[in-house]
Amino acid sequence: MEKQTYTEAIERVEEIVSELESGQLDIDDVSTRLKEAQQLLKFCKTRLNKVENDVKKILEDGEG
Repeated sequence: MEKQTYTEAIERVEEIVSELESGQLDIDDVSTRLKEAQQLLKFCKTRLNKVENDVKKILEDGEG
């Protein structure tokens, strides 16, 4: 996967959700899109956890 930002990943997930909700997606593509969305959401969760840990560390360092 190419270097991707959190925002780009979320936008792609939103696109996939729209495709699925439209009912126009070919049945053969549903599984592929769901797997892609799952990978993107995992990426987003990892990024959020990293940012949360970074913020905690900065706040802790500021208190010392």
